[in-house]
Amino acid sequence: MEEIAEPQRLLNISTNMLLELDTSGRILYANSKAVRRWNIQEHGKPRIIDSLDPISVSVFDNALNRVITEHHPYHFILTNQDRLYAAFLYPAISGRLSLCLEDITERHTLSIKQQQAARRLEFAERTAQLGYWELDIPSRKIYWSAEMYRIFGVKQQKLSPHRNLIRERMLAEDIPVYKRKLKELLTTEQPVEGTLRIRRLDGKLIYCAFKAGIIYENHRRLIAGTFQDITSMVETQKLLEKAQKRAEQLSQAKSYFLAQASHDLRQPMQSLKIFIATLQEEELTPGQQNLVQKIEDSAENLNSLLDNLLDISKIEAGGIEYHPSVFDIGLLISGLAREYRALAQSRQIDFRYIPLHQYVQSDPILIERVIRNLLNNAFKYTKDKVVLGVRNRKNDIRIVVMDNGCGIAPEDKANIFKDFYQSKQCFNCKKQGAGLGLAIVSRIAALLNTQIEVDSKLGQGSSFCFNIPKNKTPL
Repeated sequence: MEEIAEPQRLLNISTNMLLELDTSGRILYANSKAVRRWNIQEHGKPRIIDSLDPISVSVFDNALNRVITEHHPYHFILTNQDRLYAAFLYPAISGRLSLCLEDITERHTLSIKQQQAARRLEFAERTAQLGYWELDIPSRKIYWSAEMYRIFGVKQQKLSPHRNLIRERMLAEDIPVYKRKLKELLTTEQPVEGTLRIRRLDGKLIYCAFKAGIIYENHRRLIAGTFQDITSMVETQKLLEKAQKRAEQLSQAKSYFLAQASHDLRQPMQSLKIFIATLQEEELTPGQQNLVQKIEDSAENLNSLLDNLLDISKIEAGGIEYHPSVFDIGLLISGLAREYRALAQSRQIDFRYIPLHQYVQSDPILIERVIRNLLNNAFKYTKDKVVLGVRNRKNDIRIVVMDNGCGIAPEDKANIFKDFYQSKQCFNCKKQGAGLGLAIVSRIAALLNTQIEVDSKLGQGSSFCFNIPKNKTPL
């Protein structure tokens, strides 16, 4: 059996500083730790206050007086050379007081850092309205961060750690979703998320986005997650959706009105054309003829704008539908070519077309409108040449309309199909139009389930093309 160590040896190997003092505070004994740390001299009975920082001298004197007069141990804090000590002073036995000093510098520094981290985390949670929670599965004990209490409107002191307030305050319709998510989490151990509605203790209904996952701590499986109050975001989204729905209703009502009123709106234009034609038959002076020509040009622009507006309104109101059929694209192209050849001759434009007889599956009326609008656009901007072509491909054919006009700047390509957009590149174009022709083409192309492709070089011309599927069924 080993021999029991001497008390003196035990005192010297202690990690704490152990001292004995007389009632005046002079050091009667110091263990090895105290001697090394505070450089205490063995002779002359130095005073303990000689080793303390000035701020700690009064603290020690106060503690010494209390222990001597009250005969009770006293705990206090001392500092020496940037070190922090927890001091325990015990009443005198045989005229000797016992003083134990524990160096808590590192512990105190760590505690301050933990407090700072906790304060910053709480600030981040409060700012983001994001709360953290944990559930110890075996014990069913719940931990909530401060923000969780704020989200649910409850004081921390009034909530038992075993009370599942999430399940209690959740709307009944959302409970099955929440249970299904937790079951999925426990089965797969993969993170889950969702949105719940919570009725706070003050009666207010809030929307919360939650996330949850599995974590392990000391071989224990925990469910950890977050709750974020997204009520303001949900309410804003509802207002936006309501405003968008209202705007769509107003737009549809406008489009429906214009589509239904198209006949009444076009009739005055037809009358104006008749009046202009009648006026042109009269004997007019050169000045009057010039004025009538300007009136006719203005009427044509107005009629084109009206037609385009009504077409757009009709498309948006659902008044134009896609009715596919099988037809020969060559016959359609040839008919359009004969019509535009006369226009080209009157304007001294070199107009060429490349016919191709091929049966396709599409809506011939809508196809004709797209080609006609592209031709009108080409004739408007060309210098002196327009080409209408048809290219045969494996599964479809490609319609191409080209001109040698002013071209389209790269920055304009993304905007040319927008309503009322006009390129600023063509300064010498006599009829700029209203910028609706290509907008209509884009809308009709969407009905045809195709897309208009554009290739253009500034100052050299433009090429517009789209594809039509071939007929795959035997005639």
